[in-house]
Amino acid sequence: MSDWWTKAYWLVKEVGFGSLFSLAVYRLGVRTGYYRWRTPVGGRKLTRFPALQSNIFVIPDPVRLKEWDRLRGEDGIAEAEEILAGRVRLFGGLSQPLCLKPPHPNLHWSVLNEQGVVEDIKQIWEPARLGWVFPLGRAYRLTGDERYAQSFWNYWEQFVQHNPVNCGENWLSAQEAALRLIGLGFAAQVFETSAHFSQNRRQSIAEAIVHHARRIEVTLSYARAQNNNHLLSEAVGLLMAAQLLPDWPEASRWRKTGWKWFEWAITNQIEADGEYIQHSVNYHRLMLTLGLLAYRIAQVQGANLSGSVREKLRLAANWLRGVMDETSGEALHLGHHDGTHLIPLGGGIEDYRPIVQAAMAAFAGQRAFPAGAWDEFSCWLGLQPAELPQVKSFPLLNGIKRLGAAGDWASLRAHHFTSRPAHADQLQVELWWQGHRLVCDAGTYAYNLSPPWQNSLAQAEAHNAPVFNHQQPMLRAGKFLWLQWDQAQFLNHSEKQQNSIEAVRFGYRRWGIDQARRVIWVKRGRWRIIDRLSPLRSDQAAGTVRLNWLLQDGEWKLADNQLMVEYANFDFQVRVTTQPLQKMKLRVVRAGRIVSGEGEEGLESLLGWFSPTYLVRLPAVSFWIEVDAHLPLELQTDFEIHPK
Repeated sequence: MSDWWTKAYWLVKEVGFGSLFSLAVYRLGVRTGYYRWRTPVGGRKLTRFPALQSNIFVIPDPVRLKEWDRLRGEDGIAEAEEILAGRVRLFGGLSQPLCLKPPHPNLHWSVLNEQGVVEDIKQIWEPARLGWVFPLGRAYRLTGDERYAQSFWNYWEQFVQHNPVNCGENWLSAQEAALRLIGLGFAAQVFETSAHFSQNRRQSIAEAIVHHARRIEVTLSYARAQNNNHLLSEAVGLLMAAQLLPDWPEASRWRKTGWKWFEWAITNQIEADGEYIQHSVNYHRLMLTLGLLAYRIAQVQGANLSGSVREKLRLAANWLRGVMDETSGEALHLGHHDGTHLIPLGGGIEDYRPIVQAAMAAFAGQRAFPAGAWDEFSCWLGLQPAELPQVKSFPLLNGIKRLGAAGDWASLRAHHFTSRPAHADQLQVELWWQGHRLVCDAGTYAYNLSPPWQNSLAQAEAHNAPVFNHQQPMLRAGKFLWLQWDQAQFLNHSEKQQNSIEAVRFGYRRWGIDQARRVIWVKRGRWRIIDRLSPLRSDQAAGTVRLNWLLQDGEWKLADNQLMVEYANFDFQVRVTTQPLQKMKLRVVRAGRIVSGEGEEGLESLLGWFSPTYLVRLPAVSFWIEVDAHLPLELQTDFEIHPK
């Protein structure tokens, strides 16, 4: 079967005819000019101005805001002052100039595409999502300083000027329009008492809401084709628009459509153990944030989410709690991380405690943690987690298991996919010690930069399960699309084996190779990983096996088969052996450069990096082992932590 036919077969089998049909409808609408007609340049004129209502958020008093700042050890207005100076922290990274002018502001969105810009298009989209309105609005509530309100209006008027309705890159994606509505809703409420909130500005916001909701409605077929956070975002965007303009003639249709697809998405996109369809911790947080906004909108309307929807969201809240390090608030680096932090209130982008606390309060009637600064996000949504009992039991997940104790734990990934995988990350291990992520998943870094940074960290070599004969365990059919899914499953053990977890991976079986990984907690601060590769037939198989352990950056030393990395409060020792005894090629790669040993040109540029958020790369230490061997082969990696 040719490569084209192979991809076509698996595309229909795994993605599904319904999604492919919806995508075809969308592309037909673009090519025929239908969408250009439905969303004309400048938008269809309004015969009157809608009445704007803003009552979704519950605005905390300044005393509580100051207390949360004290608990976090933060200056509550520092980021807002940066925004006043024209700089913004995109994706939770370093500050950079705030630019709201897209490259092609006068071209209709239907003739544009994501590849038509020099930079990563997410650098254009992110400031236009208006995420910067949250620190501005919070600072305004904290201080009453009108500079923050005036700054919002100045930037908003820049956006309107440089982004004519339905023109430019910021109208290309209906999801971006939906997420922008959330920022507009927040701004309309938090700046409502400002002297700068004139009637003309109120009308500007209301008119923009109409145009954004109309943009969303027209291309819902694309969101349905994606069957991921696009659909959920756009559904909640329509709910936001209907709530903000309740008396507008189209509002009842927006509300009906929004609730229909919100409930469908929550019901169909969350798995039995709570994991979100995109197999991504960061997108999982986005889903819960959107779920909480819908919950709040229903509450304001005097209604409730259905029992089945609440149960799915309860499972999702527990799932995120299960993959989080409670000491640091950080979580596993599973799947794509595009820097989305939709409502940045209560903690930084890598702190998942605010969303877990709020989601558990809303959907489980419990709090995940004692009262703390992470309660702030909950309070903006009218939740009071401090009044709820704290959950005691730990969730049991299907695709991820963890081993160890608080402050000393490891996770193992082994999922049976029923929806598109994000990364080739089966059997991935992460190791944590006292809030430090020691053995890492590299993350994402970028989707759309020049090679090799086009979502390349999704491939198997960037993860830490063994790779056989330079082959991917799945068929890569696009930047975000894997076919012939790499399935895995956990193996059951007796009660005497509670100190270990084991899983098998099936992705290399089409090459005649069986692969298994066992994680053993030897004792506190000591871990052993055993990887076994075996031929499925009785005769031996030969090939090259590669293993890549990515460690947090530190002073390192390589001797024999052992790597020692020194940190401030402890040393971390990694030792690799084989059974039967084989010659190993050992390399150390840091920041994309081989600093010990020799390697394959090109591959090393992806190694030795850790990306905590989008477009941020930090140096890390990649311990890269290669063995040319006859199978069966066993690789044993021992990790030891030595406190100073």
